[in-house]
Parts: sequence; C-alpha cells; structure tokens
Amino acid sequence: MEELQRFLQTINENGMLWLLEAKPGLFAMLEDGSENSYVAVYATEDDAKASICDDWSDYTVANMSLAEFIGWTRELDEDKIGIAVPAGPEGQILPIPSKIMRQMLGGQDKSDKELVGEEFYDEDWAEPMPEDWEDEDER
Repeated sequence: MEELQRFLQTINENGMLWLLEAKPGLFAMLEDGSENSYVAVYATEDDAKASICDDWSDYTVANMSLAEFIGWTRELDEDKIGIAVPAGPEGQILPIPSKIMRQMLGGQDKSDKELVGEEFYDEDWAEPMPEDWEDEDER
C-alpha cells in the first residue's frame, strides 16, 4: 500500500496524473483474470513513459487534471471500469474500483441536499411519491 500512498500524494501535490493514450480519448487499459477492466494511471510523466512498450508501443503520454479525473471516475464506475495504479517494477498493479479512487481523492458522492444547496432543498420534494398519489389532471 506504500505505492498507493505515494501515488495519491504525488497526484494531489501536482494536481494531475498521467495516462497512455492511443488516440484522443482512448486510453490504455488492462484486464485481470476475471475479465475486469482497468484504466492504467501514473503519478508522473516518467512513470507513464516507462510503460510504453509491447501492446502500448504506439501510445503517447497524456496528462489529465485531478479535477477532470475525479469527474471521469463517475463514468468509469458506471461502466464498471476500475483504476490500475502501478505497484512494482515488473508491471504489478493495485486494482482499485473507480468509486473508491474518487473517494480517496476527496470526490465524495454528494447527497441530494448538497447537490441542490441548503436553501433549495425541500424534504417533502426529496421523499418518494406515495403509492396512492393521483395527478389532479387525471381525475
């Protein structure tokens, strides 16, 4: 877990992380033995460059702001794509679910109240509709 702590500290300090990109918006991915997919991310440009080989030999290094990455983890989570953090010199990774990575980076999922703001939040509005509710226009 030391690698993960170092990774998080570095990307928080720099405000960005690095990926390998085949073409705009198409990033290097890995799959584990259970066919789970992960986007490979790197704390530094040099770390990313060191991973360009074999299947990824035509890829280029691209950076992404931390804010953009945190936002992107929502989409990755919906698509069930995790994050692969390098964890050793021989290509080992730490597979991390996107939602967990977002939480580690401070991108907590917000409640309805936080999303709309205290002054606009209405407890009654946030409640589910009663099953016996009828629209007045339909009567």
